[in-house]
Amino acid sequence: MPRRGDLLNAADRLWRGIARRDYAAIAAQLHENARIHWPHTGERLSATEYVVRQRLAGEREVHVLRVLVDDERIAVHATVDDRHVGAFYDLQQSRIAGGVEIWT
Repeated sequence: MPRRGDLLNAADRLWRGIARRDYAAIAAQLHENARIHWPHTGERLSATEYVVRQRLAGEREVHVLRVLVDDERIAVHATVDDRHVGAFYDLQQSRIAGGVEIWT
């Protein structure tokens, strides 16, 4: 089982990568078979599709407001420009294996 700090770092590194538009850092946090569900669009994105979507989004102002860790799950509350994001991730081997991101 990964250490608690490792779990926190997977989401932290993901969101720092999103803020910096560092697509290699974003990809590095996602398990190769990861699926990220976006209920607001009805999409289930593969790791590659997720990175492409982040790239297409362009420059944005990103702030992580809160991160909660529970064993192999992480919850993140962030703002991206004027939108709020609630993100819930499942981890495997200290990387994000799947998750749901709810954007308002």
